[in-house]
Amino acid sequence: KILLIIRKNKMNKLTKNIVILVILVLVIWGGVKYFGEKEPEITEPIKIGVIVPLSGPAAIFGENAQKAILLAQEELGKSKYKYEVLFEDGQFDIVKSVASANKLINVDKVDILITSGSGVGNAISPITLDNNVIHFCVASEKNIAEGKSNFIHWTPPSEVNKVFIEKLQKENIQKLGYFGSQDQAMTAIIDDLKIQLKDTDIEIFNPQIVDLSNKDFKSSITKVKQDDVDAYLILVGTPALEILVKQMKELGIKKPLVAIQVFESSRQPELFEGYWYANGAQTTNEFNDKFFAKTGVNPTMGTANSYDIFNLIVLATEKIKSKTKPEVNQIIEELNKIKNFDGALGNLEIVEPGIVWSKGVIKKIENGKHIVVSE
Repeated sequence: KILLIIRKNKMNKLTKNIVILVILVLVIWGGVKYFGEKEPEITEPIKIGVIVPLSGPAAIFGENAQKAILLAQEELGKSKYKYEVLFEDGQFDIVKSVASANKLINVDKVDILITSGSGVGNAISPITLDNNVIHFCVASEKNIAEGKSNFIHWTPPSEVNKVFIEKLQKENIQKLGYFGSQDQAMTAIIDDLKIQLKDTDIEIFNPQIVDLSNKDFKSSITKVKQDDVDAYLILVGTPALEILVKQMKELGIKKPLVAIQVFESSRQPELFEGYWYANGAQTTNEFNDKFFAKTGVNPTMGTANSYDIFNLIVLATEKIKSKTKPEVNQIIEELNKIKNFDGALGNLEIVEPGIVWSKGVIKKIENGKHIVVSE
């Protein structure tokens, strides 16, 4: 009996040791597997196509947009997903931009398109919607954002017009002469302005719609020269803008000129010295300094928007937990959740699907510089 007990104890001890050994092996193997194996790297990039004017009269805006996006990409650092950017020169031409969009979508297989300008944006938004490609346009026209995959990033006309009217009231301007054009961006602005003016004592008097292909606006100017107005509202884009204002001065127009946004884009600010205008959100000093330090030039209209758009896309995409490249619908869902984003144009948020909201400001041209006078 004593021998049996001894043998039994030895067997129990041996069994116990074997169990302990097996457990240790499993723990070590599990640890090596857990800590030694890395998550599979997601090599397929999120492709972002960018269509901006890189040649022609508007090249300065497209070149700065390109620099801004490359700056944002450079600052990205370590990220969960990879981002590849492909640029196309749309020359601010609708036909060429549509051709570039079709190439980027069908040949390069981009997931996202960034464009600039209302005309271009309106032409491309149906294409991106049909192909389930995210489209971000640097423009204010709300129609561009129709459909779940389309977005716009520009201070909306309703916000810019609001601060414009407040400034008119402070200046006691009640009668506005008007020179405008029929392009989509200007039409969106003036249509909203007319609605907002219905609740005020301000009226637009004897409006003149000019043909942008014309270089002689003297007949339109003569029609309004004797009008008893307080100021003239200008909604005509460059280069017709500069021709129009020069001819107004030549024909003796003395009343002040005011504008919504268009003075910002002129490369001849001396023509508008002392005049004020309503504009979209003001670029932060931090972004201005950073952009100049990197590129040696100052940002122009749309530069900060392009920078913000890239960062908004990355912010939304990086929130997605996936072992493969995120789906477009997932990115759209995360984009529409964004609130209180600290961007190059200040505080940004998606206030309704597809619309990035930012605050309007009043600026004045002093010594050739665009100075913010009220926010």
